[in-house]
Amino acid sequence: MLFKSIIPITAFLSFTCLAAPHDKRTTYTDITLYAYGRNISGLPILYGNADGLAYIGAATTANFTSALAWDIDSKGSVPWNATVINGTAGGEFYIVNGGSSNMAAGFATANTTLPTNATTSGFSLFGGQVIYIDSNSQFLSQFWATETFDGFWQLTWNSDGAHRENSVPVTVKTIPLASS
Repeated sequence: MLFKSIIPITAFLSFTCLAAPHDKRTTYTDITLYAYGRNISGLPILYGNADGLAYIGAATTANFTSALAWDIDSKGSVPWNATVINGTAGGEFYIVNGGSSNMAAGFATANTTLPTNATTSGFSLFGGQVIYIDSNSQFLSQFWATETFDGFWQLTWNSDGAHRENSVPVTVKTIPLASS
């Protein structure tokens, strides 16, 4: 008789454990981020060796940039770190989100003084697309590319979304361009 009463209780307890909410934090390590826009077809986000800013272009064609390996947290509460491949440079990724600005995105180290309105957290993934979640829980993707010279662009954050001379909106993704 005791055996018959334990089975329903055990079944009930096992189902209540399944109903408990799970909060799995997804962290991706050693990935590359790619930009897509007009005349920018899946080019990687690079580290500016001289200024610590973010650029878009082919890493092998210039000495002023280096390829990055990113460690990102998909929840948005932890800063995203980028490290130069085969190096130590890099830092926490930041954007300047405020006013009517189109400011350069970059990488902050412990010795970096961030620009006014810069933020290093709030980044997340929506599918494979990089977004920023602001203080009002709005999903934003205001990345733009400002042409610097042939084949290279500076990655910027265009707070107001207004058209900028020599700039195009870009989507930043974890997904590389499909090879044919």
